[in-house]
Amino acid sequence: MWVNGGKIALIRLATLAMRLALTVYVTGMLGLAALGQFGIVLGLAAFVPAAVGMGLNFHLCREIVGGDAADRIATIRDRMRWTCTMLAAASAIALPVWWYFAGPPTVMILLAAATLWLEALAMDIYLAMTGLRENVLANIGVALRSAAWVPIAIGVGLLWPELRSLETILACWIVGHLANLSMLAAIMARRGYGRRWRSDAPTGWVRGSLAKGVQVWPSDIALVLITFGDRFILSATVSDDAVGLYVFYWTFANMIQTLAQSAIVTPALPRLVEQYGADRGQWMVSVRRLGIAIPLAGIAMAAGILTVIWLGHRFVPQAGFPWQALIAVLVFAAVIARFAGDFLSTVLNSAGAVRSYTLLNTGFAAALMLAIGAGALGAGIEGAAVASLLTALLFNALKLAAIVRLRS
Repeated sequence: MWVNGGKIALIRLATLAMRLALTVYVTGMLGLAALGQFGIVLGLAAFVPAAVGMGLNFHLCREIVGGDAADRIATIRDRMRWTCTMLAAASAIALPVWWYFAGPPTVMILLAAATLWLEALAMDIYLAMTGLRENVLANIGVALRSAAWVPIAIGVGLLWPELRSLETILACWIVGHLANLSMLAAIMARRGYGRRWRSDAPTGWVRGSLAKGVQVWPSDIALVLITFGDRFILSATVSDDAVGLYVFYWTFANMIQTLAQSAIVTPALPRLVEQYGADRGQWMVSVRRLGIAIPLAGIAMAAGILTVIWLGHRFVPQAGFPWQALIAVLVFAAVIARFAGDFLSTVLNSAGAVRSYTLLNTGFAAALMLAIGAGALGAGIEGAAVASLLTALLFNALKLAAIVRLRS
Protein backbone atom coordinates (compact mmCIF):
# COMPACT_ATOMS: atom_id res chain seq x y z
CA MET A 1 0.00 0.00 0.00
CA TRP A 2 2.74 2.45 0.97
CA VAL A 3 4.84 1.79 -2.17
CA ASN A 4 1.88 2.45 -4.44
CA GLY A 5 0.95 5.34 -2.20
CA GLY A 6 4.34 6.91 -2.89
CA LYS A 7 3.90 6.57 -6.65
CA ILE A 8 0.42 7.99 -6.44
CA ALA A 9 1.62 10.85 -4.27
CA LEU A 10 4.17 11.82 -6.92
CA ILE A 11 1.51 11.74 -9.63
CA ARG A 12 -0.84 13.77 -7.48
CA LEU A 13 1.87 16.27 -6.58
CA ALA A 14 2.43 16.96 -10.28
CA THR A 15 -1.34 17.14 -10.80
CA LEU A 16 -1.82 19.51 -7.90
CA ALA A 17 1.05 21.70 -9.07
CA MET A 18 -0.74 22.16 -12.39
CA ARG A 19 -4.09 22.84 -10.71
CA LEU A 20 -2.50 25.39 -8.43
CA ALA A 21 -0.82 26.99 -11.44
CA LEU A 22 -4.28 27.28 -12.99
CA THR A 23 -5.59 28.93 -9.82
CA VAL A 24 -2.72 31.42 -9.88
CA TYR A 25 -3.33 32.09 -13.58
CA VAL A 26 -7.06 32.68 -13.18
CA THR A 27 -6.51 34.86 -10.10
CA GLY A 28 -3.81 36.98 -11.71
CA MET A 29 -5.19 37.22 -15.26
CA LEU A 30 -8.97 36.96 -14.90
CA GLY A 31 -9.55 38.11 -11.32
CA LEU A 32 -11.15 36.76 -8.15
CA ALA A 33 -14.68 37.02 -9.59
CA ALA A 34 -13.73 34.69 -12.47
CA LEU A 35 -12.07 32.34 -9.99
CA GLY A 36 -15.34 32.22 -8.06
CA GLN A 37 -17.27 31.36 -11.24
CA PHE A 38 -14.78 28.63 -12.13
CA GLY A 39 -15.11 27.35 -8.58
CA ILE A 40 -18.85 26.91 -9.13
CA VAL A 41 -18.16 24.79 -12.23
CA LEU A 42 -15.71 22.70 -10.21
CA GLY A 43 -18.37 22.20 -7.56
CA LEU A 44 -20.90 21.07 -10.15
CA ALA A 45 -18.30 18.69 -11.60
CA ALA A 46 -18.26 16.94 -8.23
CA PHE A 47 -22.02 17.18 -7.63
CA VAL A 48 -23.26 15.76 -10.96
CA PRO A 49 -21.51 12.34 -10.68
CA ALA A 50 -23.06 11.85 -7.25
CA ALA A 51 -26.48 13.05 -8.40
CA VAL A 52 -26.69 10.74 -11.43
CA GLY A 53 -24.88 7.85 -9.73
CA MET A 54 -27.78 6.96 -7.42
CA GLY A 55 -25.42 5.40 -4.88
CA LEU A 56 -24.18 2.64 -7.18
CA ASN A 57 -20.48 3.49 -6.87
CA PHE A 58 -20.63 2.72 -3.14
CA HIS A 59 -21.45 -0.89 -4.06
CA LEU A 60 -19.40 -1.07 -7.29
CA CYS A 61 -16.04 -0.81 -5.54
CA ARG A 62 -17.01 -3.54 -3.06
CA GLU A 63 -18.45 -5.75 -5.83
CA ILE A 64 -15.33 -5.88 -8.00
CA VAL A 65 -12.70 -6.23 -5.25
CA GLY A 66 -10.85 -9.51 -5.79
CA GLY A 67 -11.09 -12.04 -8.61
CA ASP A 68 -10.13 -11.70 -12.27
CA ALA A 69 -10.33 -8.15 -13.61
CA ALA A 70 -11.57 -9.40 -17.00
CA ASP A 71 -14.60 -10.96 -15.33
CA ARG A 72 -15.52 -7.58 -13.85
CA ILE A 73 -15.45 -5.64 -17.13
CA ALA A 74 -19.12 -6.29 -17.97
CA THR A 75 -20.19 -4.99 -14.55
CA ILE A 76 -18.21 -1.79 -15.09
CA ARG A 77 -19.66 -1.44 -18.60
CA ASP A 78 -23.23 -1.80 -17.32
CA ARG A 79 -22.51 0.75 -14.61
CA MET A 80 -21.28 3.30 -17.17
CA ARG A 81 -24.24 2.68 -19.48
CA TRP A 82 -26.51 3.58 -16.59
CA THR A 83 -24.54 6.78 -16.04
CA CYS A 84 -24.96 7.73 -19.71
CA THR A 85 -28.70 7.10 -19.48
CA MET A 86 -29.03 9.31 -16.41
CA LEU A 87 -26.89 12.07 -17.94
CA ALA A 88 -29.00 12.07 -21.09
CA ALA A 89 -32.18 12.35 -19.02
CA ALA A 90 -30.73 15.15 -16.90
CA SER A 91 -29.57 17.05 -19.99
CA ALA A 92 -32.98 16.68 -21.64
CA ILE A 93 -34.50 18.40 -18.60
CA ALA A 94 -31.82 20.94 -17.67
CA LEU A 95 -31.08 22.52 -21.06
CA PRO A 96 -34.72 23.38 -21.96
CA VAL A 97 -35.21 24.77 -18.46
CA TRP A 98 -32.10 26.93 -18.86
CA TRP A 99 -33.32 28.10 -22.29
CA TYR A 100 -36.71 29.07 -20.85
CA PHE A 101 -35.39 31.06 -17.90
CA ALA A 102 -32.04 32.39 -19.21
CA GLY A 103 -32.25 32.23 -22.99
CA PRO A 104 -30.16 30.12 -25.38
CA PRO A 105 -27.19 28.47 -23.67
CA THR A 106 -23.93 30.32 -24.21
CA VAL A 107 -20.73 28.66 -25.40
CA MET A 108 -19.54 28.57 -21.80
CA ILE A 109 -22.72 26.77 -20.65
CA LEU A 110 -22.42 24.16 -23.41
CA LEU A 111 -18.74 23.59 -22.63
CA ALA A 112 -19.57 23.28 -18.94
CA ALA A 113 -22.33 20.74 -19.73
CA ALA A 114 -19.91 18.63 -21.80
CA THR A 115 -17.38 18.78 -18.98
CA LEU A 116 -19.96 17.57 -16.47
CA TRP A 117 -20.80 14.58 -18.71
CA LEU A 118 -17.14 13.62 -18.93
CA GLU A 119 -16.55 14.12 -15.21
CA ALA A 120 -19.41 11.77 -14.35
CA LEU A 121 -18.02 9.04 -16.59
CA ALA A 122 -14.50 9.65 -15.31
CA MET A 123 -15.65 9.13 -11.73
CA ASP A 124 -17.12 5.73 -12.66
CA ILE A 125 -13.81 4.78 -14.28
CA TYR A 126 -11.71 6.00 -11.38
CA LEU A 127 -13.66 4.09 -8.74
CA ALA A 128 -13.81 0.96 -10.89
CA MET A 129 -10.05 1.00 -11.35
CA THR A 130 -9.60 1.54 -7.63
CA GLY A 131 -11.70 -1.55 -6.96
CA LEU A 132 -9.49 -3.47 -9.42
CA ARG A 133 -6.43 -2.16 -7.51
CA GLU A 134 -5.16 -0.29 -10.54
CA ASN A 135 -4.54 2.71 -8.31
CA VAL A 136 -1.47 4.08 -10.09
CA LEU A 137 -3.13 3.87 -13.50
CA ALA A 138 -6.29 5.44 -12.10
CA ASN A 139 -4.30 8.43 -10.88
CA ILE A 140 -2.46 8.79 -14.18
CA GLY A 141 -5.94 9.16 -15.65
CA VAL A 142 -6.76 11.81 -13.06
CA ALA A 143 -3.61 13.70 -14.06
CA LEU A 144 -4.56 13.59 -17.74
CA ARG A 145 -8.11 14.76 -17.29
CA SER A 146 -7.59 17.32 -14.56
CA ALA A 147 -4.12 18.80 -15.00
CA ALA A 148 -2.09 17.80 -18.07
CA TRP A 149 -4.01 20.32 -20.16
CA VAL A 150 -3.36 23.24 -17.80
CA PRO A 151 -0.06 24.37 -19.42
CA ILE A 152 -1.85 24.47 -22.77
CA ALA A 153 -4.67 26.63 -21.37
CA ILE A 154 -2.20 28.99 -19.71
CA GLY A 155 0.02 29.15 -22.78
CA VAL A 156 -2.90 29.96 -25.07
CA GLY A 157 -4.05 32.71 -22.72
CA LEU A 158 -0.61 34.25 -22.46
CA LEU A 159 0.11 34.12 -26.21
CA TRP A 160 -3.34 35.21 -27.39
CA PRO A 161 -4.98 37.61 -24.89
CA GLU A 162 -8.27 37.44 -26.79
CA LEU A 163 -8.49 33.74 -25.79
CA ARG A 164 -7.80 34.48 -22.13
CA SER A 165 -11.16 33.27 -20.82
CA LEU A 166 -13.01 30.60 -18.88
CA GLU A 167 -14.29 29.20 -22.19
CA THR A 168 -10.74 28.41 -23.26
CA ILE A 169 -10.05 26.73 -19.93
CA LEU A 170 -13.16 24.54 -20.23
CA ALA A 171 -12.27 23.56 -23.81
CA CYS A 172 -8.80 22.47 -22.70
CA TRP A 173 -10.36 20.54 -19.80
CA ILE A 174 -12.47 18.59 -22.29
CA VAL A 175 -9.35 17.78 -24.33
CA GLY A 176 -7.79 16.34 -21.17
CA HIS A 177 -10.79 14.05 -20.70
CA LEU A 178 -10.56 12.83 -24.28
CA ALA A 179 -6.86 12.05 -23.77
CA ASN A 180 -7.73 10.03 -20.66
CA LEU A 181 -10.41 8.04 -22.47
CA SER A 182 -8.03 7.35 -25.37
CA MET A 183 -5.39 6.03 -22.97
CA LEU A 184 -7.89 3.73 -21.26
CA ALA A 185 -9.23 2.43 -24.59
CA ALA A 186 -5.68 1.55 -25.70
CA ILE A 187 -4.97 -0.26 -22.42
CA MET A 188 -8.22 -2.21 -22.62
CA ALA A 189 -7.45 -3.27 -26.18
CA ARG A 190 -3.94 -4.40 -25.26
CA ARG A 191 -5.16 -6.47 -22.30
CA GLY A 192 -8.03 -8.01 -24.22
CA TYR A 193 -10.69 -6.26 -22.15
CA GLY A 194 -12.21 -4.57 -25.19
CA ARG A 195 -13.51 -7.88 -26.50
CA ARG A 196 -15.08 -8.71 -23.14
CA TRP A 197 -16.60 -5.20 -23.01
CA ARG A 198 -18.33 -5.77 -26.36
CA SER A 199 -19.25 -9.45 -26.11
CA ASP A 200 -20.10 -10.21 -22.47
CA ALA A 201 -23.81 -10.45 -21.79
CA PRO A 202 -25.54 -7.88 -19.59
CA THR A 203 -24.93 -8.71 -15.94
CA GLY A 204 -28.10 -7.28 -14.42
CA TRP A 205 -25.86 -5.77 -11.75
CA VAL A 206 -27.40 -2.31 -11.97
CA ARG A 207 -30.93 -3.65 -11.60
CA GLY A 208 -29.89 -5.85 -8.68
CA SER A 209 -27.96 -3.10 -6.91
CA LEU A 210 -30.21 -0.10 -7.51
CA ALA A 211 -32.39 -0.63 -4.44
CA LYS A 212 -29.31 -0.81 -2.22
CA GLY A 213 -27.73 2.12 -4.05
CA VAL A 214 -30.69 4.38 -3.43
CA GLN A 215 -30.17 3.88 0.29
CA VAL A 216 -26.68 5.35 -0.03
CA TRP A 217 -27.54 7.96 -2.66
CA PRO A 218 -28.45 10.74 -0.19
CA SER A 219 -25.12 10.18 1.53
CA ASP A 220 -23.20 10.42 -1.76
CA ILE A 221 -24.85 13.76 -2.48
CA ALA A 222 -24.22 14.80 1.10
CA LEU A 223 -20.49 14.09 0.77
CA VAL A 224 -20.30 16.41 -2.25
CA LEU A 225 -22.24 19.13 -0.46
CA ILE A 226 -19.91 18.76 2.50
CA THR A 227 -16.99 19.60 0.22
CA PHE A 228 -18.48 21.99 -2.32
CA GLY A 229 -21.81 23.15 -0.92
CA ASP A 230 -20.22 26.12 0.82
CA ARG A 231 -19.42 27.86 -2.48
CA PHE A 232 -23.00 27.40 -3.73
CA ILE A 233 -24.33 29.08 -0.58
CA LEU A 234 -21.69 31.82 -0.63
CA SER A 235 -22.47 32.61 -4.26
CA ALA A 236 -25.99 33.53 -3.14
CA THR A 237 -25.00 35.47 -0.01
CA VAL A 238 -21.73 37.35 -0.67
CA SER A 239 -20.08 39.17 -3.58
CA ASP A 240 -18.34 37.42 -6.49
CA ASP A 241 -14.99 38.72 -5.26
CA ALA A 242 -15.63 37.29 -1.79
CA VAL A 243 -16.52 33.91 -3.30
CA GLY A 244 -13.30 34.09 -5.31
CA LEU A 245 -11.28 34.83 -2.16
CA TYR A 246 -12.84 31.85 -0.40
CA VAL A 247 -12.26 29.57 -3.41
CA PHE A 248 -8.64 30.75 -3.60
CA TYR A 249 -7.83 29.63 -0.05
CA TRP A 250 -10.02 26.54 -0.39
CA THR A 251 -8.13 25.45 -3.52
CA PHE A 252 -4.81 25.51 -1.71
CA ALA A 253 -6.27 23.82 1.37
CA ASN A 254 -7.91 21.16 -0.75
CA MET A 255 -4.48 20.20 -2.07
CA ILE A 256 -3.91 18.55 1.31
CA GLN A 257 -7.13 16.56 1.10
CA THR A 258 -6.62 15.51 -2.52
CA LEU A 259 -3.07 14.29 -1.93
CA ALA A 260 -3.82 12.28 1.19
CA GLN A 261 -7.14 10.96 -0.14
CA SER A 262 -5.68 9.62 -3.36
CA ALA A 263 -2.34 8.43 -1.96
CA ILE A 264 -3.51 6.88 1.32
CA VAL A 265 -7.25 6.73 1.98
CA THR A 266 -8.74 5.52 -1.31
CA PRO A 267 -6.06 2.85 -1.90
CA ALA A 268 -6.62 1.65 1.66
CA LEU A 269 -10.35 0.99 1.12
CA PRO A 270 -10.05 -2.48 -0.51
CA ARG A 271 -7.66 -3.62 2.24
CA LEU A 272 -9.90 -2.25 4.99
CA VAL A 273 -12.87 -4.08 3.43
CA GLU A 274 -10.93 -7.36 3.51
CA GLN A 275 -9.57 -6.80 7.04
CA TYR A 276 -12.98 -6.05 8.46
CA GLY A 277 -14.28 -9.38 7.18
CA ALA A 278 -11.21 -11.37 8.26
CA ASP A 279 -9.85 -9.74 11.43
CA ARG A 280 -11.58 -6.79 13.06
CA GLY A 281 -8.68 -6.32 15.45
CA GLN A 282 -6.27 -5.75 12.57
CA TRP A 283 -8.89 -3.56 10.89
CA MET A 284 -8.98 -1.34 13.97
CA VAL A 285 -5.17 -1.16 14.08
CA SER A 286 -5.13 0.07 10.48
CA VAL A 287 -7.86 2.60 11.25
CA ARG A 288 -5.90 3.97 14.20
CA ARG A 289 -2.69 4.28 12.20
CA LEU A 290 -4.39 6.16 9.39
CA GLY A 291 -6.41 8.23 11.85
CA ILE A 292 -3.22 9.52 13.46
CA ALA A 293 -1.13 9.96 10.31
CA ILE A 294 -3.70 11.83 8.24
CA PRO A 295 -4.44 14.81 10.59
CA LEU A 296 -0.76 15.25 11.48
CA ALA A 297 0.21 15.29 7.82
CA GLY A 298 -2.60 17.73 7.12
CA ILE A 299 -1.49 20.19 9.79
CA ALA A 300 2.15 20.07 8.65
CA MET A 301 1.21 20.63 5.01
CA ALA A 302 -1.19 23.44 5.93
CA ALA A 303 1.58 25.34 7.72
CA GLY A 304 3.85 25.01 4.69
CA ILE A 305 1.19 26.03 2.17
CA LEU A 306 0.09 29.08 4.18
CA THR A 307 3.71 30.18 4.35
CA VAL A 308 4.01 29.89 0.57
CA ILE A 309 0.84 31.95 0.06
CA TRP A 310 2.11 34.68 2.38
CA LEU A 311 5.50 34.75 0.63
CA GLY A 312 3.75 35.02 -2.74
CA HIS A 313 1.59 37.90 -1.47
CA ARG A 314 4.55 39.69 0.10
CA PHE A 315 7.24 39.27 -2.53
CA VAL A 316 5.45 38.48 -5.81
CA PRO A 317 2.63 41.04 -6.00
CA GLN A 318 2.15 40.49 -9.73
CA ALA A 319 0.78 37.03 -8.94
CA GLY A 320 -2.24 38.66 -7.31
CA PHE A 321 -2.19 36.45 -4.21
CA PRO A 322 -4.68 37.84 -1.67
CA TRP A 323 -3.73 37.64 2.00
CA GLN A 324 -6.26 37.82 4.83
CA ALA A 325 -4.76 35.81 7.67
CA LEU A 326 -7.93 35.09 9.64
CA ILE A 327 -9.89 33.85 6.63
CA ALA A 328 -6.93 31.80 5.42
CA VAL A 329 -6.44 29.99 8.75
CA LEU A 330 -10.16 29.39 9.22
CA VAL A 331 -10.64 27.95 5.71
CA PHE A 332 -7.63 25.65 6.09
CA ALA A 333 -8.80 24.42 9.50
CA ALA A 334 -12.31 23.78 8.21
CA VAL A 335 -11.05 21.84 5.18
CA ILE A 336 -8.75 19.66 7.32
CA ALA A 337 -11.60 18.91 9.73
CA ARG A 338 -13.87 17.94 6.84
CA PHE A 339 -11.16 15.75 5.37
CA ALA A 340 -10.80 13.91 8.66
CA GLY A 341 -14.54 13.32 8.46
CA ASP A 342 -14.18 11.94 4.91
CA PHE A 343 -11.65 9.43 6.21
CA LEU A 344 -14.03 8.37 8.96
CA SER A 345 -16.76 7.91 6.34
CA THR A 346 -14.39 5.68 4.37
CA VAL A 347 -13.90 3.57 7.50
CA LEU A 348 -17.66 3.18 7.85
CA ASN A 349 -17.83 2.25 4.17
CA SER A 350 -15.20 -0.47 4.64
CA ALA A 351 -17.35 -2.05 7.36
CA GLY A 352 -20.49 -1.92 5.23
CA ALA A 353 -22.14 0.26 7.88
CA VAL A 354 -24.67 1.67 5.44
CA ARG A 355 -27.06 3.06 8.05
CA SER A 356 -24.42 4.93 10.05
CA TYR A 357 -22.63 6.02 6.86
CA THR A 358 -25.81 7.45 5.36
CA LEU A 359 -27.34 9.03 8.44
CA LEU A 360 -24.15 10.73 9.61
CA ASN A 361 -23.17 12.05 6.19
CA THR A 362 -26.63 13.33 5.30
CA GLY A 363 -27.02 14.80 8.78
CA PHE A 364 -23.64 16.50 8.51
CA ALA A 365 -24.43 17.91 5.07
CA ALA A 366 -27.78 19.31 6.20
CA ALA A 367 -26.32 20.78 9.39
CA LEU A 368 -23.32 22.16 7.50
CA MET A 369 -25.41 23.91 4.85
CA LEU A 370 -27.62 25.49 7.50
CA ALA A 371 -24.62 26.53 9.59
CA ILE A 372 -22.71 28.00 6.64
CA GLY A 373 -25.79 29.87 5.46
CA ALA A 374 -26.35 31.37 8.91
CA GLY A 375 -22.65 32.14 9.31
CA ALA A 376 -22.40 33.79 5.89
CA LEU A 377 -25.48 35.94 6.50
CA GLY A 378 -24.17 36.98 9.91
CA ALA A 379 -20.46 37.50 9.25
CA GLY A 380 -19.65 36.82 5.60
CA ILE A 381 -17.02 34.29 4.66
CA GLU A 382 -15.42 34.46 8.13
CA GLY A 383 -18.69 33.39 9.71
CA ALA A 384 -19.15 30.65 7.12
CA ALA A 385 -15.66 29.23 7.83
CA VAL A 386 -16.18 29.23 11.62
CA ALA A 387 -19.56 27.51 11.25
CA SER A 388 -18.02 24.93 8.91
CA LEU A 389 -15.20 24.12 11.34
CA LEU A 390 -17.42 23.70 14.41
CA THR A 391 -19.97 21.57 12.57
CA ALA A 392 -17.26 19.30 11.15
CA LEU A 393 -15.73 18.72 14.59
CA LEU A 394 -19.12 17.82 16.05
CA PHE A 395 -19.91 15.21 13.38
CA ASN A 396 -16.38 13.80 13.46
CA ALA A 397 -17.00 12.94 17.10
CA LEU A 398 -20.25 11.20 16.16
CA LYS A 399 -18.53 9.17 13.41
CA LEU A 400 -15.79 8.11 15.82
CA ALA A 401 -18.44 6.86 18.23
CA ALA A 402 -20.04 4.80 15.44
CA ILE A 403 -16.67 3.29 14.47
CA VAL A 404 -15.88 2.30 18.05
CA ARG A 405 -19.16 0.38 18.19
CA LEU A 406 -18.26 -1.52 15.00
CA ARG A 407 -15.07 -3.08 16.36
CA SER A 408 -17.08 -5.51 18.47
